[in-house]
Amino acid sequence: MRYFAVALMAGSALAFTGAGEARAGAWCAWYDPYTYNCGFTTFEQCQATVLGAGGYCSRNVNEPQRAPGPRRR
Repeated sequence: MRYFAVALMAGSALAFTGAGEARAGAWCAWYDPYTYNCGFTTFEQCQATVLGAGGYCSRNVNEPQRAPGPRRR
């Protein structure tokens, strides 16, 4: 019964703190047309993940694009 109370307190503490919102990264690792992971911020992270797995890395097309900087004349 004591373990249940501890687990209940830990679970409610995790529920109220929140882990933040999930965000997609700039790079996606593709293994086949239906299996992919878009959680990489750098190309090197993506390459390290697909190394040996037979996948490839590509830009995340669903990531919001940054606004272009000011134009120079």
